[in-house]
Amino acid sequence: MIPFRGSCLVAVWLLCGCCAGCGSSSGSSHARYIPEPAQATSTIQAALEAWRRGEPVGEVHGTKPPVFLVDSFRREGQTLERFEILGEVAGLTQRTYLCKLSFAKPAAEEKVRFAVLGIDPLWVYRHEDLELLAHWEHKMPEPPAIEKSAEGQP
Repeated sequence: MIPFRGSCLVAVWLLCGCCAGCGSSSGSSHARYIPEPAQATSTIQAALEAWRRGEPVGEVHGTKPPVFLVDSFRREGQTLERFEILGEVAGLTQRTYLCKLSFAKPAAEEKVRFAVLGIDPLWVYRHEDLELLAHWEHKMPEPPAIEKSAEGQP
């Protein structure tokens, strides 16, 4: 017997599969929700420019259509100095790009994948966040430190 959660997931996937086949065959596929490469690149550019200006994750102000950045792996206090969009790479979505990020406080360089989803609004997900979402998980916060007494007891 399938557990309740598993049976719900199966039902959702079946429903999505059935709905995907509905509608007219003239352009009603999921492809209409995939941004063109030029739009995806400019969307990542806008999101990373906002980060470089010190804006928090979330809505990137002044963008049309609206752009939202999801990045729970951003380190608090670390600033983005430079970035370079290296190109399209394999990922969980049609539009996934590898970016080289240069940080200050502390100084570091990373290569990070970002995925672009949607048309209006557009969503830029750090690929690790998208992977967590695909598995119905989320980044867990660090537990608070437990101070020990002189006897070694918490």
